[in-house]
Amino acid sequence: MACCGVIFDTIKLLLCMLCDPFVRLARGLVPKSKKSIKGEIVLITGAGHGLGKEVATRLAVLGPVLVLWDINKENNDAVAAKLRASGCKVFPYRVDVTDEQQVVQTANKVKQEVGDVSILINNAGVFSGLPLTQIPRQVVRKCFEVNAMAHFWILQQFLPHMIDLDRGHVVAVASIAGHQGVPYMTDYCASKFAAAGAMEALYMELQSMGKRHIRLTTINPIIITTGLISNVKSRFPCLLPLLTVDETAKRVVSAILKEEEVVFIPGRSRHLNELIGCFSRRTRFKILDYVSYGFDLEDPKQPETVKQQKVAEIV
Repeated sequence: MACCGVIFDTIKLLLCMLCDPFVRLARGLVPKSKKSIKGEIVLITGAGHGLGKEVATRLAVLGPVLVLWDINKENNDAVAAKLRASGCKVFPYRVDVTDEQQVVQTANKVKQEVGDVSILINNAGVFSGLPLTQIPRQVVRKCFEVNAMAHFWILQQFLPHMIDLDRGHVVAVASIAGHQGVPYMTDYCASKFAAAGAMEALYMELQSMGKRHIRLTTINPIIITTGLISNVKSRFPCLLPLLTVDETAKRVVSAILKEEEVVFIPGRSRHLNELIGCFSRRTRFKILDYVSYGFDLEDPKQPETVKQQKVAEIV
């Protein structure tokens, strides 16, 4: 009997593997309908500026209750006031997502004052752009704490309720840098690899628990021109453009409404990443050097105090 079971399971798996390309093709040819988020409680981190602010603005017109988290209270309150004026229910909270206790306390306030979060968007991120040997220790720690570890502290507060209901949606803003190494971005790449890996592992974990209705979306944009990094470049902007916050937010909102799993922005960057991955590291470097996409390194001789101030929020 055990042998028959193995044979049966093997046949099922092979059929699943054979059908997978055709299922994916069908999904690509038939556009998925967008879900309604009216009345849903949506929490966005890093909502006071950049991509988080624009995503909140685009979501506001769809009728959800927005919970805005940001370390900058003034910016966050300004965004909330603007959205309230348009008729949206908004609750802003000043939160340092690297502080685990502060995350726990604020999450409890949200549950008491607003309700249980049904859509969580982990968007907050920081960026330094320094050679590995010159990155101050506190900058490395900050990069990992914001870009990766904060996801854990926040998920541990809101995911249990989603698991109980087998319903909810978790969105993580990672990066193409979470799939491909980039010079002078070792801390950023490593933290985004961690965020993307955590989302992949969480998907497998939820599947193993039998939780089939909690949606996970990982967003992987290329460089977004927020104005905080002035030395960005692209040799072939038609192939690898420098994204605007507006067009990126539009694609993020679409991915949420369609419950897409892994999204690269622009879409062709996924195929370029897969193509580059076929080559050796030496060749990959030559390809990346040829397309000259990224940013120019600032003066490496600048004072240490200036380097420490160089940490800028990128999304």
